[in-house]
Amino acid sequence: MSFAGYIILLIGGFLLLMVLGVPIAFALSISALFTCIVTGQFQPLAIFHRLIGNASSYTLLAIAFFILAAKLMNTGGITRKIFRACSAWVGAIPGGLGHANVVASIVFSGMSGSAVADAGGLGQIEIDAMNKEGFDPDFSAAVTAASATIGPIIPPSIPMVVYGMMSDVDIGQLFIGGVTPGLLLALATSILVFIMAKKRNYPVHKFSWGEVGQSTKEALLSLLTPVIIIGGIWTGVFSPTEAACIAATYAFILSVLVYRELGWKDVAKALVETARDSAGILCIICGAASFSWLVTMLGITRAMSDALVSLTDNKYVMLFILNIAFLLIGMFMEALAAMTITLPFLIPLMGVYGIDPLHLGVVLVLNLMIGLCTPPVGTSLFICAKSAGITIERMYKAILPFLIPLLIVLFMITYIPGLVTWLPSMM
Repeated sequence: MSFAGYIILLIGGFLLLMVLGVPIAFALSISALFTCIVTGQFQPLAIFHRLIGNASSYTLLAIAFFILAAKLMNTGGITRKIFRACSAWVGAIPGGLGHANVVASIVFSGMSGSAVADAGGLGQIEIDAMNKEGFDPDFSAAVTAASATIGPIIPPSIPMVVYGMMSDVDIGQLFIGGVTPGLLLALATSILVFIMAKKRNYPVHKFSWGEVGQSTKEALLSLLTPVIIIGGIWTGVFSPTEAACIAATYAFILSVLVYRELGWKDVAKALVETARDSAGILCIICGAASFSWLVTMLGITRAMSDALVSLTDNKYVMLFILNIAFLLIGMFMEALAAMTITLPFLIPLMGVYGIDPLHLGVVLVLNLMIGLCTPPVGTSLFICAKSAGITIERMYKAILPFLIPLLIVLFMITYIPGLVTWLPSMM
């Protein structure tokens, strides 16, 4: 079979299965297995070996434990305490609860590592509070979707765990590299909230030192979670995987023993949901790994990399091309699958253009997270539209202004690598 035939059979089969509604994890592995059988180039058992082998990773334990920590911390009482404290801190700025929304996302991102967890859990409380204060539901939903993007950028980050595992980049350095971009995202989003709030005359809270002290005291133990995680990784006290275990343990102590927000039945439910979500992610990673292995073995990776290199020899033009490509991919494909499929193409490019893998990792993750709040199929858009009780068409329109600050920060960190690399260089 010709080289073009390999591409049509493998990639065409994958796209056909996707169109037919087959879950992406199975579409990836089935298309790879079918290509092996038809071409006879490799034993089908090689695909099963890849599926099983990629699941046997100590690093992947971090994903399950970060998901568990998020589910335990994402109880109504704990998230309300966090949001109340953030409202007391910044509620007096024009835009009020819009800024509290952004700040709460910074805090919660230090616990979950997931944009969807932020949008679905904390987001419901934020949207309800903003709507009761008199904010437009469209605005409330758009702020929540945009601020949820911060979740996987500020550590911990589930996508960064996968990227680090596949590209052999230190996950701790990736985590620290996301701190500055995450804070820039928050600042840029808050500036837009300020401008829109002044224009629309949205309500603000009266500042009170008493409320600041009381709310901070109530939420203090929860607020310490990101400090423990980031501080421990930065100082080398524990690895990212160990940090995930510590985060889950700390979340259990707070939610069950200290705040008593959860009973044992709730803990059991969180464990079951964690197992289900982790299994789904693991299926995607393993399916994508088998697909990527076959792409590499058939020579498609090298051909695609050579084609990209032939377009330009300019590093900055290539970074622009990659940004556009991943923004488009993120609109239609689940982030972890997109990352696992495309990394075999990217790794050769990093060497050719002298791109720092640490820098590219943060840029890549931000691209795919922006995709979560970009029409037509951004997951965060559907979650926030449902929480706010608005149609998805209204959500599409409301999110457009908020894509501007996200894209500005994306291109800032793309062309100023020091924004990503300077903090890790101090580790």
